[in-house]
Amino acid sequence: MFFPNLLNIKKTDLVIELGPGAYPFWRSDCLLDKYDPSDDSIDLKQFGGKKMELKGKPLFQIVENKIPFNNQSFDYVICSHVLEHVPVNDLPVLIEELNRIAKTKYVEFPTLLYDYIYDFNVHLNFMDIVADTIVCLPKNKSNIEKMKLYTDFAMHLRGIAKIGIEKVDPRLFATGKEFTSEIKLKIFENEVDFFEFIAPKYLSNIELKNPTKSFLIKNKLNKIFRCVFHKERPAIFFQSM
Repeated sequence: MFFPNLLNIKKTDLVIELGPGAYPFWRSDCLLDKYDPSDDSIDLKQFGGKKMELKGKPLFQIVENKIPFNNQSFDYVICSHVLEHVPVNDLPVLIEELNRIAKTKYVEFPTLLYDYIYDFNVHLNFMDIVADTIVCLPKNKSNIEKMKLYTDFAMHLRGIAKIGIEKVDPRLFATGKEFTSEIKLKIFENEVDFFEFIAPKYLSNIELKNPTKSFLIKNKLNKIFRCVFHKERPAIFFQSM
């Protein structure tokens, strides 16, 4: 987890963590996973490259994406770097289960930038958060395979240099949100609709002290999105500000 500062957990809260992998959060009272930590056949990339660690906490098993607890059994549920691993057909059930077992949910996963650069093979989905909605584009609905030479090269450099973009700023690596209301899920079937949906979020987040420069940046981003969606090729993209 990269943003524990976003969690507002009270001392008396009962906390459960879904898919803790090798790095369970210290405040979690118990853990949930579909994997058996004694199974040596599991790809350790699912756990961040190390074996699952329980840190003395009880582990409960998820079966067919169903969590074995009654409604609102917990005050808080943590789901960090899990949803990108889940087959898209299973996501609606799992999100429904998160909403069911706790009022407050913290969800975190890799940014689009990170996954488009490295294309980890254990990550099945590109994901983002827009307001109270988690948005998802299954990788098999994207054109990421056309970038395979680049993503393989980026991964190779990451391996030999032992450094990735997450070392520069964790906000380039991950995005997270605490949900105090119901999590909504929106699944897309193609990249065009996916990026058109998330584009306003990024355009509205540009807040510069210089209104003129802010306007120029937003104008160029709008042109870039039009280029992507409508196959325009304006040369102004490559001019300096």
